Amino acid sequence: MSKADQIVETSCPEQAPLTPVGRLDAAEQRVDAMIQAIQIVRLPLERFDKSLNDEQRQRFDAMSNTRRSHGEGAAAPGGNLASMCSQQAGGIINLPVQSVLQVVAPYAQQLGAFDELKKASDNAAGAVQASCPTQMPQTPVARLDAAKTRLSAMVDAMKTVRPKLEQFYTSLNDEQKARFNAIGLPPQNPASQPQHQSRGR
Repeated sequence: MSKADQIVETSCPEQAPLTPVGRLDAAEQRVDAMIQAIQIVRLPLERFDKSLNDEQRQRFDAMSNTRRSHGEGAAAPGGNLASMCSQQAGGIINLPVQSVLQVVAPYAQQLGAFDELKKASDNAAGAVQASCPTQMPQTPVARLDAAKTRLSAMVDAMKTVRPKLEQFYTSLNDEQKARFNAIGLPPQNPASQPQHQSRGR
């Protein structure tokens, strides 16, 4: 578990990438690290689970379920599968269509590349959602396997979206790229924001 935690921790970029393509690449690197961590943990976890008698295994499963219900996913491998399968988890590949249209304001000649990106994003989001188990696995090993399936589907989805995202991004001018880069970034300090004119109304 310590080795797996270190691999996941070192996969985090020191600074958030500035472009959507860069952020997608960083997200894929992060998910790849999580898959690698699962591969490291799985065999020792399976060996430990098999070494238990039925009573111990029942207590181990119950303990993992309890820790998972309290949000302690790190303590129970694969225990955060429920949050991975939430609607928010698809945000990495689920294109904010209205935000892009309003903020980037693509020209008519750019809409073809945008439509291709939207189609790829919709298909990828559907594939990721389909990777969620219909029932939550009850054992730690089974949850770990389900989490790996989910993460692998996310990597495949990112690979599907990336060329369309890069194609659309390349079609933008510098001003549009700057606006696109700002979508999804943390908001600026309100003190540094210009005051709205509504105060004078």
